[in-house]
Amino acid sequence: MNKKLLSLALVGSIALVGCGSDDDDTGPQLDIVETAQADDRFETLVAAVVAADLVDTLQAEGPYTVFAPTDDAFSAYLTENDLTAQELLAADSLGDILTYHVYAGEVLSSAAISIAGSSDNVITMVNGDSAALSLSGENLNVNLSQVVVPDVETSNGVIHAINKVLVPPTDSTLSDTDSTIAELVTALAGAGEPEFTTLLAALSQESLDTALDGAGPFTVFAPTDAAFAALIEATDGVDDASDLLALDGLDDILKQHVVSGTAIDSVTAYAANGANLTTLNTNDSAQLTVSIEAGELNIEGSTVVITDVKTSNGVIHVIDQVIFTTD
Repeated sequence: MNKKLLSLALVGSIALVGCGSDDDDTGPQLDIVETAQADDRFETLVAAVVAADLVDTLQAEGPYTVFAPTDDAFSAYLTENDLTAQELLAADSLGDILTYHVYAGEVLSSAAISIAGSSDNVITMVNGDSAALSLSGENLNVNLSQVVVPDVETSNGVIHAINKVLVPPTDSTLSDTDSTIAELVTALAGAGEPEFTTLLAALSQESLDTALDGAGPFTVFAPTDAAFAALIEATDGVDDASDLLALDGLDDILKQHVVSGTAIDSVTAYAANGANLTTLNTNDSAQLTVSIEAGELNIEGSTVVITDVKTSNGVIHVIDQVIFTTD
């Protein structure tokens, strides 16, 4: 769903009328759990709250702000993670996932939009992990999720319906904090998924592997072999990897995949939605635009497919396209 916030606010106010508002303006009479139970869009969420033994918590005085995934959001999450609803409800991580959707305090959409538009747009959720509020046009995002119905007020807080389940940030299983970025790319070059054979060859040729073996910190947006193969297919006069390695300006192309001086984790990247990142390519036009589109993190039009590969001198995010040109 991709509606403007004004329209969403109207939908939210309609939902509120149907979920416990009183004609005498005494305010909503139903708490967060009761409100969710009264709305058939949150059946999976309610079942999860019960399974995780969080009913009493979300019926406490609060106030709380709950970013509530709809049933459609949970259905997509189950499909993406090859889970059944029963497996999700029995998962040890369920409580952590659910409390990552809860903020201690009441934040209406107007305040959330103000936070999202500021430089201080990372908040701490009840489970202790950080989440980012940002704006895509007039749409309010929480990490990669979009608020689709805001401001369903309850007696102990507010619910904002979202279209994607929030996943607590975790380091990728590819992480190796005993290795530098250069060492980890070398280790992954020919081993399983993702493959970085072409990336390693290019970095070595341009002596950037030495730089990425340094103290850093660095953030590297790393194209896979498949990403380089797609670039070769799309580029006139480039028939194979050897032609690619012979390209003029390859050094600058590689440098525009590297941000120096900071290790940007996934939540920080979500918070940078709409901003530009300065890379090792010092050309002013080679900045990378960060965007959240259709529930995915994009870096200059390339989709991040694996986040938070941590190393001793920074972080790698795996991308599905080579950033060949920038705006």
